[in-house]
Amino acid sequence: MKTFFALALTLSVLPISISALINPAIAQSTPVEPAVSIRAFNIPNSYIRHRNFLGEISRISSSLDRADARFTVKSGLASSNCVSFESSNLAGYYLRHQNLRITLARNDNTALFKNDATFCIKPGLASSTNVSFSSYNLPTYYIRHRNFELYIDPYSTNSLFLNDATFTLVAPFTP
Repeated sequence: MKTFFALALTLSVLPISISALINPAIAQSTPVEPAVSIRAFNIPNSYIRHRNFLGEISRISSSLDRADARFTVKSGLASSNCVSFESSNLAGYYLRHQNLRITLARNDNTALFKNDATFCIKPGLASSTNVSFSSYNLPTYYIRHRNFELYIDPYSTNSLFLNDATFTLVAPFTP
């Protein structure tokens, strides 16, 4: 059985902390580098990544896959109580939602971009030892995967939704 710890992590010198039940592997990497990889809860060999500027989950096998599945956790662009995920291999590009689809886009410093690229970490909807990400500007909407593509969808008690909207923060892939 895996052991999980409740940790409050201060990410580098950023003015944020993440309090969640997380895999201890991330605690070892976070103080040095505020990067993460994010594994799907119900498809354990698949990770959040960007491909062709769209968010998806997939198995990771190549160096490009590893780079695309590594994100720098930043203080939320719209709220320091939440986070934003900057691509580790495309500086200045963040995961955001546009028309409910998760995309990777360059930060244009508009209020809409900042709101769309900010997500609040919540206890996992399917398992409290994991995490879920609610949209900052649509707080009842959560990042979830559907057919291996990432969207934000409104909260549902449907078990498929709960599983699809739950993730595990893990130590970042090495480039």
